[in-house]
Amino acid sequence: MHNSDSKPSGTEQSWRIVEDQIGTRLDRFLASRLTGISRTTVQQLIAEEAVLVNQRAAKAGYLLRLHDDVQMLQPPTTRSQDVKPQPLPLDIVYEDDDLLVINKAVGMVVHPAVGHHDDTLVNALLARYPALQKLEENGRPGIVHRLDKDTSGLLMVAKNLRTQAALVEQLQQHQVEKRYLALVEGIVSLDQGSIDAPIGRDPRHRQQMTITAQEGREARTHFRVQQRYARHTLLLLQLETGRTHQIRVHLKAIGHPVVGDPVYGAKHSRPQLPLQRQFLHAYQLKFAHPTTDKPLEFEAPLPDDLQKILAQENIL
Repeated sequence: MHNSDSKPSGTEQSWRIVEDQIGTRLDRFLASRLTGISRTTVQQLIAEEAVLVNQRAAKAGYLLRLHDDVQMLQPPTTRSQDVKPQPLPLDIVYEDDDLLVINKAVGMVVHPAVGHHDDTLVNALLARYPALQKLEENGRPGIVHRLDKDTSGLLMVAKNLRTQAALVEQLQQHQVEKRYLALVEGIVSLDQGSIDAPIGRDPRHRQQMTITAQEGREARTHFRVQQRYARHTLLLLQLETGRTHQIRVHLKAIGHPVVGDPVYGAKHSRPQLPLQRQFLHAYQLKFAHPTTDKPLEFEAPLPDDLQKILAQENIL
């Protein structure tokens, strides 16, 4: 028996491993099963823990065993040939022949997915840079990391395959410095510290992440207090690892969730701040240019909606 067909489950796909698939690397197996999706994209999906083996996150190089249950929690994104270029505004902080650094606006989804095919960063990139259409047939041309829809700030985009591979490698080797500003509930007592707790899929809510020792992957977040208010604290955070929802999950775990977080935030924080999204901004970005090896460093100030909150100290 050779089970080459996936079994859909809502937006999920799953495969049960049979004898002639034993010993195949997980990333190779998925790349062979998903039409038009590159192995690089598969590796990104695995790194984002959108793929489970026997209900647990696994590494791209995991060797499949008989009767393993492989699940893809989110469907592969639309192929870039099928994504409609849209001339949407982009705040380009830096650009050269190899890459871009973009200050992503709040509310913009990074790449198309089921139920959200238009008005994404990829739609905007394809309109401005048609050559990206040929970069990869995976709906993520040039995308090497992402920000949540309601997180604003700095994002790298590759303009060619060599740069894309090099930036992904830097991310995997923890050579990219990413710092965020977050306003959190409560008063953080330590001036600085680190949160070291493994993160994995929440078994009850598959689209959410949680602290879990058995099924989680190592995750470390460093923080420094920028300002304490009456009921809130402004933190500067640096990611050592890049797990899905890492900052939001870690801050919830220490009892100081991000203000306005609809998933991991405080359900009944009082008084409610006049904020329409989570107070989380990708503030600083530092990495080595893949071609010249020159260090590049960027900073994006807090957008207006977040600055307005901090200006109202009487409600903080």
